[in-house]
Amino acid sequence: MTDTRAALATVLRHAAAEFAELTNGPLDADPVEAGALAAALDALAGSGDTSLVPELHAHLARFLDEGNPAGRDLIASVLAAIAGPDALPALLEAAARDLCDSQVDLDNTIAELLRADPSRGRRLVTEYATDGSVERRRVGLHAFGHLPGPKDIDLLAAALHDTDRSVRLSAAGQLDLAVRHDAAYAALVEALRSPFEETRAAAVESLRRSGRPGAVTDLTPAADDPSPQVRAAVANALGRLGGAAAVTLLRRLADDTERSVREHARAALARLDDLDPLLVLAADPSPGNRLSAAKALGAAVDADPLAARRLAELLRDDVAAVRAEAVSALFATRDRGRWAPLVLGLADDPDPVVRQRVAVILSHLDRVAAGPVLRRYMSDNDPTVRWVASTRLAQ
Repeated sequence: MTDTRAALATVLRHAAAEFAELTNGPLDADPVEAGALAAALDALAGSGDTSLVPELHAHLARFLDEGNPAGRDLIASVLAAIAGPDALPALLEAAARDLCDSQVDLDNTIAELLRADPSRGRRLVTEYATDGSVERRRVGLHAFGHLPGPKDIDLLAAALHDTDRSVRLSAAGQLDLAVRHDAAYAALVEALRSPFEETRAAAVESLRRSGRPGAVTDLTPAADDPSPQVRAAVANALGRLGGAAAVTLLRRLADDTERSVREHARAALARLDDLDPLLVLAADPSPGNRLSAAKALGAAVDADPLAARRLAELLRDDVAAVRAEAVSALFATRDRGRWAPLVLGLADDPDPVVRQRVAVILSHLDRVAAGPVLRRYMSDNDPTVRWVASTRLAQ
C-alpha cells in the first residue's frame, strides 16, 4: 500500500529546497533526486487518496503566500490528479496570483482539467472572465483558449473593450483563432474602431490572416488610422491580401507622413509586383525617398530587370546612407554572381557604414571574394568595421 504521507513529504521537501536555492543560491543540503521526486508524484497521482485534499489546499495556499512557484506547480499537479475537475476553482485562483513566473506548468494542468470536464470548465472560466478583478479576468480569458468547441464570441468581443491591456490582447488572440466564423470576423472588424491602439493593430493582423475576399474593403478605413503602428500593420496586411484595391491603398500609404508606414507600404508594393511607385522613388531628389526605395527594391531585383537597374544605380548614389541600404537590400538575392562584383566595388567606400554592410553582404554573396576584403578590414580605422570583419572571418 502506498504511503501517501511519505510521498507528499518528499514533494514538499523538494519544493522547499528548490525555492530556497532560487532565493538564496546553492545550498549544502542534498536535493531530492529526480527519480525519487518522480516516484513520489506517480504514487500520489495513482493513489486516489482524497483524504489529502484539505492538506493539499493548505499547502497550495502557503506556497502562494510564500511566492514559491515550484511548490505551487507541484501541489497543483497532485491536487488535479487526486481531485480531478473539482480542483479547478483552486487552480484558477492560484493562476490569478502573480508570482512573477510564466505559469507554464500550472497552465498545462488547468488545460487538462478543462478538457476533462468542458461543461463545468466553461461555467467557471466564464465566471472568471466576467469578474470585477482584473487578475481573474486575465485568467478566465486565457483559460478560454483551452476549452474545446466553439468560442463564446460575444464574451470575447466584449473583452476587446476591457480596461486591461492583457485582457484585450488575449481576447483578440482568441478571436483570431476563430476568425473563420462570421461572428468572430465581424467582432474584429468592429475592433478597428477601438479606442486602444494595440487592439486595432491586432484586429488588422487577424483580418489579414482571415484571407477573406472582403478583407481589403474592411481594412480600408484603417488606412487613415491616427496611429502609425496601425497604418503600418494595414500596409503589411494589404501586401499579403493583394488585389487592385490593395495596390491603390498601398500607393497612398507609400506617401504617408510617417517613414515606418512608407517603408511597409513600399515593401508590400514590391511583393505585389507593383514597382512603378518604387521606381519613381528610386530617382527622387530626396535621399530619404531613395533610401526607402532601396530597401523595398531588394525583393524585386531577381524578377524585374528595371528594378535591378534602379538598385544598381542606388549602389552608386551620392548619399552614403542610400548606398548602404542598397547593399543591404541584396541579402535575399538568388543571383549572387551578378551582384557580388558590384558590392566588391564598394569595398573601399569612404563611409564606414557602407564598408560594414559590404563586410556582411559580400561574405554572403561570395565567400571567396570576401576573404581578402575581410582580412584588409581587420586593420580598418573604424572599430565597427574591424569587429564585423572579425566576426565574419570567424564564421
